[in-house]
Amino acid sequence: MTSVANWASQRRNSVRAGSSQRLTPTVEKNSDSDDDGSASTTSEDHAAFSPVPRDMLATIVILGADGNLSSKKILPTLYSLWRRRLLPRDVLVVGFARQDWTSERFRKHVFKCIYHPSMPQAERKEFQERCHYQSGQFNEPDKFRALLSLMAHEEARRYQERLRAPLFAARVAPTTQVRMYYMAVPPFLYADIARHLRVEAARLTADIDAAAAAAAVGAGAEQTAAAAPAPAGATTNGATAEASPTLAATAALPPPTPLRTEERFVLEKPFGRDTDSCAALLSQLQKQITEEEIYRIDHYLGKELVMNLLVLRFANVCFQGVWDRQHVKAVQVIFKEDFGTAGRGGYFDEYGIIRDVLQNHLLQVLALVAMEQPLSFSAEHIRAEKLKVLHACRPLSTDDVVTGQYAGYLDDPSVENKQSRTETFAAAVLHINNPRWAGVPFVLKAGKALTDSKAEVRVQFHAVPGAVSALASCAANELVIRVQPEELIYWKVNNKVPGLHFEVQQQRMDLLYSSKFFERKLPEAYERLLLEVLAADHSHFVSGEELVASWQIFTPALQALHASRRVPEVYPFGSRGPPSADALAHKYGITKFGGGLTPYVKKEVPPAPPAAHSSPMSVAKKRPSPKPSPKLGPATPPRATATTSTPTSATAVTVPPLPEPAILPVHVGAADAPPPLMPKPSEELPSLRPLDLSGA
Repeated sequence: MTSVANWASQRRNSVRAGSSQRLTPTVEKNSDSDDDGSASTTSEDHAAFSPVPRDMLATIVILGADGNLSSKKILPTLYSLWRRRLLPRDVLVVGFARQDWTSERFRKHVFKCIYHPSMPQAERKEFQERCHYQSGQFNEPDKFRALLSLMAHEEARRYQERLRAPLFAARVAPTTQVRMYYMAVPPFLYADIARHLRVEAARLTADIDAAAAAAAVGAGAEQTAAAAPAPAGATTNGATAEASPTLAATAALPPPTPLRTEERFVLEKPFGRDTDSCAALLSQLQKQITEEEIYRIDHYLGKELVMNLLVLRFANVCFQGVWDRQHVKAVQVIFKEDFGTAGRGGYFDEYGIIRDVLQNHLLQVLALVAMEQPLSFSAEHIRAEKLKVLHACRPLSTDDVVTGQYAGYLDDPSVENKQSRTETFAAAVLHINNPRWAGVPFVLKAGKALTDSKAEVRVQFHAVPGAVSALASCAANELVIRVQPEELIYWKVNNKVPGLHFEVQQQRMDLLYSSKFFERKLPEAYERLLLEVLAADHSHFVSGEELVASWQIFTPALQALHASRRVPEVYPFGSRGPPSADALAHKYGITKFGGGLTPYVKKEVPPAPPAAHSSPMSVAKKRPSPKPSPKLGPATPPRATATTSTPTSATAVTVPPLPEPAILPVHVGAADAPPPLMPKPSEELPSLRPLDLSGA
């Protein structure tokens, strides 16, 4: 027990000491060592990294701060970043919404949004003190003036605190501050909000400059008057009393600061309903703010596995050679949810699954899969290659799209139109007309109330041409990138089953993130994207040109579906979707869209082992796999053949191959014990002759 206590004490001390005191083993590249060095760093080594400088002066304004998006995503994300020291400690969070709240009432709302029993209360209170609020309607200019004045007052106070802070005494005073406006409001309000902010900011700046000039003139006059002899009967108190009205008029204005303000506007989807509405929205915004100031957020572009697509493609030569029409049979981008609208029927019924998911999330993932290698990973070069793919994509035809609506959708109280034809399921096949992908179907499938919830990319390859007869029936290879819920990449390959007989089965080569990178916390998509906004990085945001190109792909089909008044096919809640989707898959030589349930999503309980005194004939049936150890993973399966002996003859019993053990996400410890020894099959088979124990 003493040694264990000493080890625990040393471990705590090493964690507190930081990564600088941790020894990191050196592993030579391409060496024969089994240790790839992945365990040499932990999340603690990377906890201090942030694309945002710690001395940045940042103000984050949430327009629509009382809404669902702000409460469930933005505020918890900001608190998580601030608590982990990824945001400056003196960041300002300012809310603006229609609710008639004070800053103190808004802080109580923030408390409810960020509360977690495991988090220290002192940190929550400190973060709440950084939060402020201004109520108002989005069409009231004076409320935006009050919002900007509140921000300027708090920013001036923060600037003075920075100058007085001991840590900044030896540094150069900051010259720039960043304001991020997160518009968690409907898109039709974007242009009006931007216009009010720009107009009222200009007026407030002019008033502050005029007040500063007047104060300077007044200070000079007072110095001149102080130097001259005072007239008889005049008093200093009287002069002060006459100047007080002017001071009172300028007291409400924030003090001037030498800071230059950079503004960034975060816009949420949907960006219009079709090509024309999208172009109109872009035109309105361009009159108020520039494209460099706009960050159109698509949170799928911030997911870890989506960002890994470019590395997987362009950093591995094994994929570069097969990423084309000669080797790839089809590409599927799948999004599934096992629940319905969940109270969001009012919003969802206006747009449908095509506008809500296919046109933005899934099409952006498709562009990353199909794009050519960019010159660099800069925003300019990545956007240029994605735009080429979108321009090469033919407009969607109504013959290549299937729509459905789950049974019970119209019973949702939030769906007002009880005759709604809004689709909750859509499967669409797109075609990219370029030399690399001509003839390859790209499938986009999304739906609600399906069998399970997951999002993944499935790259299906052609069967081996000219295979020998023994391998002619082998399944084709497939690369699967699971985006959520359990992040993983697996490569389905054909492999000979161990044993004396010849049998080929398709196996999975897995990279399961929860077991490979279990010491690291994968960043949430909103965490990464908000930091990139503050860092002025557009790499994972959608440009205006991409928006127009995306709508040009889907608008013809959407208009045709509306004109024909096609009724979505009803499918049962919790099913795979409408049967017409399978017919569309068969049209392109695909068995079905998507894969089946996997143990990563739904863990299957293995069947019970055979009885201890079963007959020899029962051994010929498939035996279940041993139950995996919760710490050591799947146990080693028994051998595939066995020989049993009887008093009359020796009969060779061939045991069919065992089913593949269920693969469960496990966390393997540093000191792993060897797997338990499995008995040989011959030892498991009981003898036909009763045991003679008389001579024992």
